Amino acid sequence: MNTLTAPVSTTSPAETPMGGHVPLTASSARLTQWLLGSRHHHHPADRILGQRLLRAAPWFGQAVELNHLYAHQTVSMLRECGIRQFVDLGSGLPSDNPRFSSTAVSAGPDATVIHVDADPYVIEHGPQLLKTPAQHRFVHADLRRDMLRVLRDLPLHGLDPGQPTALLFHNVLPWITDDADAYAIVKATLDWAPPGSVLSLTHLTADLRRTGSAAAALCLDTAGLPVSLRTAEQIRDLIEDHPRPWRVRAPGIVPVGLYHPRQCRAPVPVGDSGAYAVIAIHPQPAHH
Repeated sequence: MNTLTAPVSTTSPAETPMGGHVPLTASSARLTQWLLGSRHHHHPADRILGQRLLRAAPWFGQAVELNHLYAHQTVSMLRECGIRQFVDLGSGLPSDNPRFSSTAVSAGPDATVIHVDADPYVIEHGPQLLKTPAQHRFVHADLRRDMLRVLRDLPLHGLDPGQPTALLFHNVLPWITDDADAYAIVKATLDWAPPGSVLSLTHLTADLRRTGSAAAALCLDTAGLPVSLRTAEQIRDLIEDHPRPWRVRAPGIVPVGLYHPRQCRAPVPVGDSGAYAVIAIHPQPAHH
């Protein structure tokens, strides 16, 4: 996710064993690490916020896990389709929990992966969590201000603008609360995309668990991490309200846990997804 920081504080500026200061505010990247059961890269402020979230919406941890599994399964699928370039927008931190393969692992050792995030913590620590950092680049940018620069500079980070690219918006747009900003970010990305590219998007919604979703959103907002819970119709508009609408791949816009049903070990309650997933195909596929 395109991570931000939040003023959920601990009681004192404790220091880490390495001599650095423990962050006194929560961030969405470190919060996600804790919710995924990672052993490192979360701090008391992140754990406090995580506990509040799970009290407000006990299914929220499952929703985060399903989003992460969807990302892994989707990247693996796109790799099998021949895509070797990935732009992970609002990437967050790779999880150190072996249950959850990161985008970097799923993309394969011969892929080019550009990780874009607004959180300096992600840029500093993300490469340390990868076994093959040479194939990956971490770019510090806020999508709300820097999207055009990010797209313009992708070739500088090793991406070939003439080759099909997977554009990953995995749980990043909820943190872009202004609808105009969200539309502008997606439009700029679709305008830039080479023929044969694929868009994969997940997005928190209140459609599936209205009361619990509202409670979770209020918890995040109170912590200084506001989110926008968009409907299926709003998510569809992000992709199709475009001069050249991208083709939505079957099964369409569905709860995250239902997108790759064959790869789920057990049936997932629809509400536990907490988010929609959709994959869309470039309107002019590459010619082979």
